[in-house]
Amino acid sequence: MRPTARHTSLRRLRIPLAAAVAALALAGLGACTPGGTDPAPATPMTDVEREEALRDGIEELDGVASVDIGGMEPRDENPRYTTVTVDGEADPETVLAASDGVADLARDLEWEDPITMRAEPPGGPTGDEGAAAGTAWSADPWWSLEVQPATDAAATRATLAALLEAAEVDGVVGLSVVDGWPFAALLEPDRVEERFAALRETALFERGGTFSVRSEQPWLKFTHVEGATSPRLIEELVAITRDHPNSEVLLEGPRYPKVYIARVTVAEAEAIAARLADPALRDGTDAQAGAVPWQITSPEGDGTGYWEGEVGVG
Repeated sequence: MRPTARHTSLRRLRIPLAAAVAALALAGLGACTPGGTDPAPATPMTDVEREEALRDGIEELDGVASVDIGGMEPRDENPRYTTVTVDGEADPETVLAASDGVADLARDLEWEDPITMRAEPPGGPTGDEGAAAGTAWSADPWWSLEVQPATDAAATRATLAALLEAAEVDGVVGLSVVDGWPFAALLEPDRVEERFAALRETALFERGGTFSVRSEQPWLKFTHVEGATSPRLIEELVAITRDHPNSEVLLEGPRYPKVYIARVTVAEAEAIAARLADPALRDGTDAQAGAVPWQITSPEGDGTGYWEGEVGVG
């Protein structure tokens, strides 16, 4: 459960860039000659000054826990990677305002390198609540999003708002959006179906998404594409990992979905193939989407055995 949000009042921000610009302006006025000639041109900010201005400005934003700017040297030939860690207890409006502030600073400073906002999972590996509940822990951030100054501000705000909504689902970390496609990591193997159903009710995952289970066994990763893969198929794949705890199950996508199952015996492969032939696994999919192909491999025998077919086709 996400910790109770605490109210964080927005305070007036001290933007170092404004101070820097003012200083440059005063320097220019001081360079004027008594005859009234034009002032000397203002000196552009150096990369070091711009970096310091960005860091100082972001640190002043409410809800920001830390700022890290790094990257390979020399800086003028390699991108700098800025990571803004947000206080996990900050309320959504404060986080959204901080995102707006980061984008504004980057735009004003003409900062073109990547800026990622992220939050750590509540509690962490030693959290009392997590330990008491026996909940698995992951090194994944709670959520992360790359903020691009050139991107439409309304679109960035909408994506971040959707991430924060999805973060309210218990047992979910690793929330991110890459090229418009959402991802999530599920911490509790025994509650995959429940978490999957809850995430599908959020705006972020209404059209699908990629999900992975953070656990030693079973190993499971699946991509759901609304209309192309059915929730019933996802439930069956989860059940297969439980019935065959040494198996590895992958439903790849979102383009050209296909099921891969590995590390099973020949007998298990034949049993799984029969299960995947159930026509009910296509319930709720679009007719024009076509059947999802599957491939099962087994290391038994003289060489690797292969079985292939299509979901819902006997």
